[in-house]
Amino acid sequence: MVILITSKKRVCFSIVFIFYLVTETCAQASGRRPNIIFILADDMGIGDTSVPRYKPKFTITQIQTPNLERLASNGLLFTKAYASSSVCGPSRSSILLGRHTGRSLIRGNTGKMGKYGDFALPNDRSTFVEILRKAGYYTALIGKWGFGGHSAIPPSHPLDKGFDKFFGQLTHEDSHIFFPDRIYDNTRENKRYDANLHLPKNERASEERCTSQPESCEFIHDLYTEEAVSLIKQRTNKENPFFLFLSYTAPHVGSWDPEPEGQRLGFAARVRKVAPRYVCPRNMYIPPKTWKIDECRHRSVITNYLDRDIGVILDLVEEQGIAGNTLIIFTADNGPNGKIRLFRGGRTALVHNLKTFKSTAGQRGGKRDLFEGGTRTPFIVQWKGKISPSSRSSELVSLTDLYSTFLSLAGAASTSKDLDNDSISLVPTLLGMSNKQEHHQYLHFEYCDQQSDNWAVIKNDPNERCSWAVRRNDGYKLMYDHNLKKTLLFNLNNDPSERRNLALFASNRRLIDNLQSLYKISHVPLQDVGYHGQTIEDENVK
Repeated sequence: MVILITSKKRVCFSIVFIFYLVTETCAQASGRRPNIIFILADDMGIGDTSVPRYKPKFTITQIQTPNLERLASNGLLFTKAYASSSVCGPSRSSILLGRHTGRSLIRGNTGKMGKYGDFALPNDRSTFVEILRKAGYYTALIGKWGFGGHSAIPPSHPLDKGFDKFFGQLTHEDSHIFFPDRIYDNTRENKRYDANLHLPKNERASEERCTSQPESCEFIHDLYTEEAVSLIKQRTNKENPFFLFLSYTAPHVGSWDPEPEGQRLGFAARVRKVAPRYVCPRNMYIPPKTWKIDECRHRSVITNYLDRDIGVILDLVEEQGIAGNTLIIFTADNGPNGKIRLFRGGRTALVHNLKTFKSTAGQRGGKRDLFEGGTRTPFIVQWKGKISPSSRSSELVSLTDLYSTFLSLAGAASTSKDLDNDSISLVPTLLGMSNKQEHHQYLHFEYCDQQSDNWAVIKNDPNERCSWAVRRNDGYKLMYDHNLKKTLLFNLNNDPSERRNLALFASNRRLIDNLQSLYKISHVPLQDVGYHGQTIEDENVK
């Protein structure tokens, strides 16, 4: 149960956990705590799958994800799962820290990366990874990080935030590159915090070479999967369980970087998000003013790489004999991006159009919007022998709930400061005991566009650059959109695509007031955190 305690200037949250008895019972039954494999896709809508419950109608030219369908058949699919924001930084921060974006210091990406890079994670509370590690888990991050390095203030390298191993790309900017010439391969043993792994094949990566001769380049997605396979094999027979955060950089849209080799931030070749192998079906529908070749790449990176490798992981846990003691979760950090345009051949067109594959399954908006298309995510969980096959849940859940869920599964103790979160354990629902499940009365979302770049504007008037939304568990949703400069009210039960603004009707005034009061209760005014995780006093802000 979430208990709200309000005062004039601050909001305190406490959570009554009911899952410890459940966890103890599970641990006794299984003989040990479960391994956890957490797979996070980058900018993926529920319509970017072929899972019937998410996308009941699709054609052969649409994106097909047979292994996600397999995962859903093996386990539990959530139909009302939400990211806490519609962009990577705040969404991932909320997952790691268990706080929604109305209370987070990170409510947007920084803006232009420049010399400062990403926000550092604040150090006023522990990540769930730090708590898992203290509880005896071996912890590894493979893939995208996005919260700064060891030299940030406070230090914000993955090894500083609870991981025993980090193999991947440190910044958001780095993670836009699918053929990097250097990545991080850091462990607590080697005490390295730099991009110490050289990938010489990618020093002169080019579109022509990497597509015609894929074996001559090292596609980062393949490296992540290979490293994940190696780690799972290494940890299978260890005494302590493992937590693997497989943070893929797919299917984040993009194209080949038009800039000349070696002229941006010192990298030998800057290549954005593309798949080296792809096929364009002749009869594939392409909306006007959309690049077909990039849509074919988008389709391929999901079907032929992301979904393929989910299948690799599923097969591996079976082969290693650990499927019955390994929880596998798949979700995405936010909705798909349909706003990137590229100039090529004398004209400008979209790199990815949300209509091509119905990426949001008909929901309004996408990345950077707090409409459903920006925050609704696929969320599927497998745990052989514990979760009933082909289960479905309409429980209203947030990705912030992973915080308490992971700690519950691990039987991990939290400090008082870490209990102050917005997370509810989903273990009762996972185990089919929905009558013991705590429920969210509502979810809170905030997004501030280019938070650091626009801080002067945000500080003066948040409504100029920040959007917010409150989604009640009865389906009513109130939101303010900073682009439209409007307050909107929707009933998602009969208007899931958010087309009818009920705020225009005077008869809904009491309902609007109630939803606004929920927003005010759970909103903490944003403070400036610069490019680092610490709060900056006003007199020091330039």
